[in-house]
Amino acid sequence: MRSGVPVSVVACIVAARWGCQGEKTATVQGPPLLIPSTNAVASPAPPVDARFVEIEPAPQRLSIGACQQLLVDMVKGAATANGEELAEGDVVAVGGVPELSVQGAGVAVIASSRVASCDAGGLSPRKSVVRAGRAPELSFMGGAMHARLDVDDRSVAPSLYLGRLWGTAAVPEHDHATSWEILCAVDASGTFTLAGQERHLGPHTCASVPPGAKHAWRPDAGSRLVAIQLYSPPGPEQRFKKLAADEASRDR
Repeated sequence: MRSGVPVSVVACIVAARWGCQGEKTATVQGPPLLIPSTNAVASPAPPVDARFVEIEPAPQRLSIGACQQLLVDMVKGAATANGEELAEGDVVAVGGVPELSVQGAGVAVIASSRVASCDAGGLSPRKSVVRAGRAPELSFMGGAMHARLDVDDRSVAPSLYLGRLWGTAAVPEHDHATSWEILCAVDASGTFTLAGQERHLGPHTCASVPPGAKHAWRPDAGSRLVAIQLYSPPGPEQRFKKLAADEASRDR
């Protein structure tokens, strides 16, 4: 099986895919995919790993560490994860149990997060479901970009934010001083720049940005970015609320 070993840090954006016949057993483990592998963005191993996974009728069993939390975000199709039925856009967060079993038909982003507040005894069993559309849609950059802060609750994910980002605008160079960003593109065609190095970002690709690393996004003409965005620790996503509120105030 291709996914039963850690993913190495690589010097370009790549997509991670799990696939085999019959029942599957895999461990989501880091480090996540990082671009580029240079001294300019050297950093300790990131605390979160995210990747696209094809969900199939046969159960996929993913082991969960004592201080690890798994989030399953359905981006296409439907699935059942530890007894919870998930439709497109739904998210389930699971921790404190030995494994997560998921089966169905479609594609999901699965994220693994180390919970910083976990003690030596591990997490108590927990499972939370966030349904699609529960978070309000935020619009900013003149209506060209949108976001939903789906998992924006520390009681659901103590060490991780997960939400949706979509739109057609370019994102100017910026950084996040203390948070890792993982961007998993459901649909995209454009240039992702990290620490001055450009790479093409396409569908079903995850890119990882260390704290303090300058990064930017430039879409190809006529294309649209649709992405699952994660921050660890949470915090940078709060700017979307301010941007949306500021634009709403100006439009009154």
